Amino acid sequence: MKYVYVLTSTPKDLYYEQALMSVWSLRYRMPDADIIVLVDDKTFKSFEDEKRSELKKLAEVKSIEFDDKVTNVERSRLIKTAIPDYVSGDFLYIDCDTIIADDLSDIEKAGCETGGILDGHCYLDEHIHKNYFLARDKKLGFHGTQAEGFNFNGGIVFCRDTEAGHALFKMWNEVWKYSAYTKHDLHDQSALNEANYRTGLKMQQLPGEWNCQPSHGGLAFLKNAKIIHYYSSEFSGKNYVPYYKLADKELQNRIKESGKIPEDIIEMIKDPKFQFNRVHLINDSRIVSIMQSPLTFTLSDIKKHVPVLFNIMEQTMTGIRSLGKALKKR
Repeated sequence: MKYVYVLTSTPKDLYYEQALMSVWSLRYRMPDADIIVLVDDKTFKSFEDEKRSELKKLAEVKSIEFDDKVTNVERSRLIKTAIPDYVSGDFLYIDCDTIIADDLSDIEKAGCETGGILDGHCYLDEHIHKNYFLARDKKLGFHGTQAEGFNFNGGIVFCRDTEAGHALFKMWNEVWKYSAYTKHDLHDQSALNEANYRTGLKMQQLPGEWNCQPSHGGLAFLKNAKIIHYYSSEFSGKNYVPYYKLADKELQNRIKESGKIPEDIIEMIKDPKFQFNRVHLINDSRIVSIMQSPLTFTLSDIKKHVPVLFNIMEQTMTGIRSLGKALKKR
């Protein structure tokens, strides 16, 4: 079994540092694991910098050539959706923004040829992004999400070296190219689910601990988590407050500055299930249901940029709610 990562990175981003933490954690849990990191030629050249050389000590790094005009996002997607072209045998693909929390060798016992984990650990009807998924599929002319009734998260994908495994990735690559170059949508997850649909819905669901997503319903799987997926894309926003300590930009910048993982961060990686910042949990189903509504973000912007207007709106709504409660008691 091979454990495969895909990395495209420049010294200006933090993707290398995320990959280094994940690969280090996998090597720590499984000293003899066959770890392969697929990179593009520009990323590979950047490893000449001493501060970007540690990864090569932990895993086999394979470089893939591209035309200079191909962007880093495209390179990442083109490699990821064509892994069987570069790796032989059964493999488990793992996103770089992860921490390995346990031995992964049990994946070899998976009773399927291809498999993944539910995005958000839930079915479509319960997913907070249901309408977004369906609207994106409609724009792309896809049917996978609706047909499956859920979305496989693209962060972890299991694939055996079989006809079905190769067919899934071949279709994924073709569908993604159509999505990217015809529809100008670079997301790979929608293409993965459409590829699964077009190849007969053969992907099987793996238990949630194989892709524990703490910010998306994954706390129920944290105790037995094999892989913790903290979603680096979430902290790209300027207002993001990291719930997971190892996702913090300042922490990852410390790795960038030293070129190695400092000892205190290594200790955190060794104990990954307890690296959470203080967070406020929302346990009101009415509020959870509108958390991703444009109205919620609009109110946040009003409060930040026009606080006087927000205060007026808040006082008005407080008065209306009080009046409503009074009338209800009559």
